[in-house]
Amino acid sequence: MPETSERFEPGSVLIRRADREGGDGKLRPCVVISSSARGRDATAETVLVVPLTSDTDGKQRLPMPVIAPDPGNGLLQRSAAMCGRVSCIRKARLNQRIGAIHPQELRRVRLGVAAVIGLSDLLTAASLQREARQ
Repeated sequence: MPETSERFEPGSVLIRRADREGGDGKLRPCVVISSSARGRDATAETVLVVPLTSDTDGKQRLPMPVIAPDPGNGLLQRSAAMCGRVSCIRKARLNQRIGAIHPQELRRVRLGVAAVIGLSDLLTAASLQREARQ
């Protein structure tokens, strides 16, 4: 099992039990989107995650970017990141790390979350300001 500091790094793919009232409570992969600092902080009991689903038609779209399976991420089939269902989960409930997604995929997931919660305009404004300073 990976060390705690590695297990909760951004992009880590972990297994968690679904939290649906009256639902089946099935195991579902999710991607950590919290900062590295939060993942390494032993006093932080929670991390932000985005659940993944294999119920996808394979098309890339926000806010559900598709992640292809590969040996590094541990996924067995194409999965869509459900960016509209970002959750704050106790680290203790996320005890199985199966892999990690590529940095470009993590960026797409984070952009999907930003779009869902209405931060896209802030991201665009921030990148325009950076370009103006260069």
